[in-house]
Amino acid sequence: MPFSKRDRYGYAELVYAYEAPQTIGLLAKRTKIDSELLLPIPEDSKYSLPQWAAYARYFTAWDNWRIAQRCWSTQMEDQDPGDHLVFGWGGGVVLAELQLAKRAGFRVAMTAGSDARLAELDRLGITGVDRRLFPHLTNDPDNPPNDPASVASYRTSEKEFLRTINALSNGAGVAIFVDNMGAPLYKATVKAMARQGVITTVGWKQGMRTYNLRASECINRHLHVNTHVWRYDDCATIRDQQERTAWIPSIDPAGIYDFDDVEQLAGDYTTGKVESYFPLYRVNQT
Repeated sequence: MPFSKRDRYGYAELVYAYEAPQTIGLLAKRTKIDSELLLPIPEDSKYSLPQWAAYARYFTAWDNWRIAQRCWSTQMEDQDPGDHLVFGWGGGVVLAELQLAKRAGFRVAMTAGSDARLAELDRLGITGVDRRLFPHLTNDPDNPPNDPASVASYRTSEKEFLRTINALSNGAGVAIFVDNMGAPLYKATVKAMARQGVITTVGWKQGMRTYNLRASECINRHLHVNTHVWRYDDCATIRDQQERTAWIPSIDPAGIYDFDDVEQLAGDYTTGKVESYFPLYRVNQT
C-alpha cells in the first residue's frame, strides 16, 4: 500500500515513491517496505498475480467513486441513476470507476483513442466515445490559441464533443464527470456538465491548475470532488470487494513487459502503443 504519510483519519497525505521525499521507488529488483504497508492477497484467490498487480487504480477508483456518488446524491436523492450519465476522459482509474457507476445503475461512457480500447469498452458494457472525433479539444488556459485557424479548430472539436454528450445524456449533460486530466480539457469538462453535476478527480495528468467562473459554478450547483489515493483502514474492504464481485481487470500475459524492458514500456506508453489500461512489468520470471 503506497502510504508514506497519513493524516489522523488514515487518509493518504503523501504517496510512497511518488511525491513523498526520501522514499525509494519500485524500479528495483529489491527494496525495503514497512510490513504494515503489505496487504495480503486473499488465500485461494480466483484471480492471478498480474490482475492483483493493477490494484492501485481500483483502490483509488473505489474511494473517489464513494465520495462522488454520495455528493451527487445529496442534491439528487430522488433521481433514478439510469436517467443520468457518468462520463470520463479515459484511463485505468476511470475505467474502474465507471464499472462501479454502471453497477450503481448509471449510464456510463468514456473516451478512447484507439480501436482496441473502444472494443474493450464495448466488451465491458461501457459506451466508448472515439477521442479522434474531436482532435483539437485541448485548450491551454495559460496560453490559449489566438490565431483564427486554431480558434476555429478548437470550436469545431468542442461543438462535436458537446453534441456527443447531449446525445448520450438526452440533453441533460454529465451528472458525474471523472476528469483526471486537468487543465487542457477542463474548459470542455465544465461546459459538458449538468446542473447539480459533480466534477470529480484523483489526478492531474495534463496540468494541476484549473480555472472556472465561480458564479457560474454556484448558479449551476456544481460540486467539485478532489481525492487522493484512499484511506488506509479501507484497504482490506476494497480488496475483499474485488475478490467477491469480480471487479478486477483482465490482463493479457503477453502484454506484460520484462524488467529489462521498462524503458521500452515507458516509451511505448508515451507514444500510445500500449493498448492495455493497466500496463505492467514483471520483476521476476516466476
